[in-house]
Amino acid sequence: MAFCIKDKQLVDTGYTVVENAFFVNYMPAAPDKRTAVYLLGLALSDSGGDNNSCQTLANKLELTPEEVLDAFRYWEEMGLVKIDLLPSPTVTYLPINEGTGTLKKIKAHKYDKFSDAIQSVITGRMINTYEFQVYYAFLEETTFQPEALVYVAKYCAELKGNNIGYPYILAVARNQIVRGATTLAAVSENLDSQQKYDDDLKIVLKALRTNRSIDYNDRVLYEKWVKDYGFTQDAITAIAKTCRVGGMGKLDAKLSEYYRKGVFDIKEIDSYEEQKTKLYDLARAITKSIGVYYQNLDAVVEEYVATWLRRGYDDETLLAVAKYCFKSGIRTLAGVSSIIDKLYKNGVVNLNSLNAYLAAIASVDEIIQNVLNKCGLDRRVTANDRALFRIWTENWGLPVDLIEYVAELSAGTSSPMAYANRILSEFKRKGITTVQQAKERDNSRGVAATVATVGGVEIERRSYTDEEISALFTVLDETED
Repeated sequence: MAFCIKDKQLVDTGYTVVENAFFVNYMPAAPDKRTAVYLLGLALSDSGGDNNSCQTLANKLELTPEEVLDAFRYWEEMGLVKIDLLPSPTVTYLPINEGTGTLKKIKAHKYDKFSDAIQSVITGRMINTYEFQVYYAFLEETTFQPEALVYVAKYCAELKGNNIGYPYILAVARNQIVRGATTLAAVSENLDSQQKYDDDLKIVLKALRTNRSIDYNDRVLYEKWVKDYGFTQDAITAIAKTCRVGGMGKLDAKLSEYYRKGVFDIKEIDSYEEQKTKLYDLARAITKSIGVYYQNLDAVVEEYVATWLRRGYDDETLLAVAKYCFKSGIRTLAGVSSIIDKLYKNGVVNLNSLNAYLAAIASVDEIIQNVLNKCGLDRRVTANDRALFRIWTENWGLPVDLIEYVAELSAGTSSPMAYANRILSEFKRKGITTVQQAKERDNSRGVAATVATVGGVEIERRSYTDEEISALFTVLDETED
């Protein structure tokens, strides 16, 4: 899947179109290589393939993949992109809406006190008229208190530096609105509570082997992990050490997965990961056994392997079934699943029962092969043969020696098995269940029997039962070898 994509409101062209609002309102405040990441990602969003990847951006800009994702998190806070981490990281470019229309006119001096207050906390630069107008428009369109927005600006300046840009400030303010905080008291409580995690966050960032400073998004994530999910600092740090490739995004994805699975303690997580590793190893072995390859095994594990294990199958049995399927010409997971469904219905859930089941089939196949030979057929047993034999023996209750006798009588006809089926159906209808009864009936008719008489029984036209039709014209349970 492409790493960088465009929102449907952005039209693809042969050029990389960048709105002037980006250069005027966003680029001047963007630190280090974040502008380069934004522009190169925007160019890549016009194409798919292997080049449209996080690694491509990292290589071209001499950054790590984690640094690329950090840059995009900055632009996400600015409201210019949206990041989705699952099933794999993707960055969606959003249209720049600010500055494209006429800002609402604000009554003179309405926000004089606010203007003085916010300029006092952003000391690294002078706030221009347009930026003030954006703040005013935000306050007019929401119920956010001016004092609360000043507090947000102060918080952002302390976190990112006193020349912080307005997009970042408004992104933090909008996040507070989402959390239901619009007053000074509520906003200050939320932001102050997040800062208490900074010492713990430094440990987490060290475990991730990143030297960057703590960001607002880091605080939001950490608060979620601790307050909403219920993970301890020790658990978070331990998991962070396994996420050095992928950083905070991968750490958040892992902790979210553990939360969904209900595992929180380090021992529980280790056990879960051990079982997960075994699941993926088993999925890889099964797909290899049937001759297919999956780059991503998530769906294989969730849809097939986990289901089979819940039914009581073990690794050894599943691999044996997979090898049996491969030899039988079944080369898809859906085909393997169909076979396992049938085995499960027959109570076959371990290797011993599988071997016994296959041995029973092989034993019956030997008898059916003998019947075919007596019919004059030189071929292997098929699913249709097995279906007919089950009807003759299980449904009609006819003995094997009688079936073999009729097979000999059917030899030489154009369709011996179908011919034998018609004779045996007459035997069933007339109560003939032994070879002796069949021979006596044949002898009582003498040599005057016509070609229409086989084995002493007249072959009559009649309607076939549903089970006979099914046996003759439908592919049934087994797969032909």
